[in-house]
Formats: sequence, structure tokens, C-alpha cells
Amino acid sequence: MKEKEGAVSPEERAVNDFTELVYRLYQEGNMTEFGKSFRSRSREIPSFLYEVGSIPALSFIYAKTEDADKGIYKLFLNYTKKRAIEGMGKLNSKEGGYAAYLYLLLLETSRLVPDRKIDPESPLSCINSLVGSEILAILPSLLMPYLLEIKRLAEALLPSER
Repeated sequence: MKEKEGAVSPEERAVNDFTELVYRLYQEGNMTEFGKSFRSRSREIPSFLYEVGSIPALSFIYAKTEDADKGIYKLFLNYTKKRAIEGMGKLNSKEGGYAAYLYLLLLETSRLVPDRKIDPESPLSCINSLVGSEILAILPSLLMPYLLEIKRLAEALLPSER
């Protein structure tokens, strides 16, 4: 079955998002720890979504960004807007990998559930918007093609934690 003209597959979105955001940051900033962390997240989180569910998984990942204490998620958001950011070195961390993964997860969710007003700039409002939604039962399945392509790219291009 051929996709509609102009439609972009989840795998194509994943390739674009990964290369434009994650891989570019990894290369430009020589961010080895960030790369290792992101690669680990890309391997762990797809099955984690199925195991615990979307809301608990998103909350857990957000907590791991250390945003309240270190502002890591906000730093990554600034990077996505292509602003020159102070403190970019803080992204070269385990928390930076979590922040990037959370951003991509929320970005793809916003594409899949446009009627829920999912804004990746505010993880808590995204989580709140999904509470009580019928989509929660199938959201991990909808996200899987995108997340698996992210995983393949991360395994091919980013260093492992070993």
C-alpha cells in the first residue's frame, strides 16, 4: 500500500529528528556521555513503555532529566530552537540523554495525537493532557516504528556505555 503523497512515515520522521537534533548535538559538541546515555535510553525505553504504561514511563523519564535541579530539559529545548546556549556542556551527561529522548518521545506523540495539544516544551502539561485519554492503550504501539528507527540509528552511530 502506497502512502499518500506528501505523507511522511514514522521511520522517516525518526531519521530526520535523530540526525537534526541528537546526532548533530553529539557531533558538534563532542558529547560522548550524551551519546552513550541516549543510546542506552533508545534500547531500554521502548520495552519500558509496554511494561509500565505511557504515563508512568513519561514521568520517570522526565524525572531522570534532573530538570528541577539542573535545568537539563530546558537546555535541550533551547538547543532545539538553534539558539546559542550557555551551559551546553551540561547536556554531555546521562541527564542530557534522557532529556533528548523525552523530547523526541513527546514530539512524536504530539504528531500522533494532534487533538490533545501535546507541546514538547512542557513535559508536565503533555503528561497531563494524556491522562484519561483512550489513546493510552495503544500509544506504545503507535510510537514503536519511530522508536525502533531511533534505536537502530543510535546503535549504529553513538557509542555504547561499555
